[in-house]
Amino acid sequence: MSLNNATRCARSQLLCAASSARGTLLNTHPSPATRLCRWIYPSGQRNFERRGLHTPHIHNSLRRLSTLSATSTNDADSAQQLYDLSCGLSRTQMNGNAEVQYSTYNAKNGVKHGNNMNKFSLASEYGLSTRDIRTIDLPSDGFPQIMIRQSALLIFMFDLRLLVQADRLLVFHVAENGGFEQDNTSRVFNQSLEGKLRGEAGLGVSIDLPFELRVLEAALASVTSTLEAEYQIANKQVSKALQALKLQMQGEEEDAIHSELHTLLGLVRKLSSIEQRASHVRGEVQEVLNEDRDMADMYLSDKQAGKPHAIQDHQEVEYLLEAYYKASDAVVQEAASLKAEIQQTDETIQSMLNVRRNQIMVLEAKIEIMMLGLASATLVAGLYGMNVINYSEQSPWAFGVLVSSSLIGTLLISRYGLRQLKRIQKMRL
Repeated sequence: MSLNNATRCARSQLLCAASSARGTLLNTHPSPATRLCRWIYPSGQRNFERRGLHTPHIHNSLRRLSTLSATSTNDADSAQQLYDLSCGLSRTQMNGNAEVQYSTYNAKNGVKHGNNMNKFSLASEYGLSTRDIRTIDLPSDGFPQIMIRQSALLIFMFDLRLLVQADRLLVFHVAENGGFEQDNTSRVFNQSLEGKLRGEAGLGVSIDLPFELRVLEAALASVTSTLEAEYQIANKQVSKALQALKLQMQGEEEDAIHSELHTLLGLVRKLSSIEQRASHVRGEVQEVLNEDRDMADMYLSDKQAGKPHAIQDHQEVEYLLEAYYKASDAVVQEAASLKAEIQQTDETIQSMLNVRRNQIMVLEAKIEIMMLGLASATLVAGLYGMNVINYSEQSPWAFGVLVSSSLIGTLLISRYGLRQLKRIQKMRL
């Protein structure tokens, strides 16, 4: 038998014996591969012992096989868990029998009514598709959406979910266990909502607009004002942190400086969140502005009265959307500018700290050089301190000569080392 054939045979018997032993040790039913190996190699264990492959080798193989089996089992469990969760979420989102809670506001008197209805009935009554409202009650951060349908507007602004018609408004109640912790969009929208719907003065909504556009403006005003308030609070916190950081830099306490930098890092994350949300609002408004047909279809009151707008007749909607596009864009630009300022400050401070660390390293190098020169003098003293005859014990000049030469050697070595260090510092890459 050739060497390659012998190697393949030994390897096959090793795998078969390991598989058989694994089935015995794990107290499980033998696999088809195990039964096949037992049929081919009925004396696998004896062949192993005769070839010098003893039980410890088999146990090592079994341990490796058990590890691989456990890893495969964990992967299978994770895949099954992902599959079950995906199926559950898909049934939850598309379930037309799911009950949703909402409040209805009338366009004429603004009276509020609480209602419950399943998604299928809601879609049928308002001429919608169940796909449009599949996430209307889910506690998700989501992306801002403004969907224009034949007789309704769907406005999703983070935790604010609205269905607007020409004569009524539905405000959906979203569970409070999701979304951003400090998202106040729906609370700001519901503040003095009845007055906003009637177009009362001092509430930031124009009375000249139709009902559906007053609701749209109130929703956009709520989300942009929330983002502006979050940015202003973050701006004050950043200014306070930067001022404290400047004071710490004067005190030269590196631990305190790192603490303030950690605070700034948290503020950068907060600003990134504000910038991202404002960018989503800006993108959604821009998407509506790019579609003339959608802006013309947003006049639900005129459409209900039999006076649909032409595709070019949307000046009021365009002006409204442009105003809030600029407001959200301003938040994006200001947040990005403040983040850039923080990053520049961080880079400056890191550079200063690096210079300080380099100075400390240079000082340590100088001390090491001086210690090297002193060690040379100590070496000379150690050599003369041995109990051997050196014929200088009786000389009256021996002590002075040795001490002087040691000091001179120390100074020369130190000076040479310092000059080399200075030359290295002046080197330019």
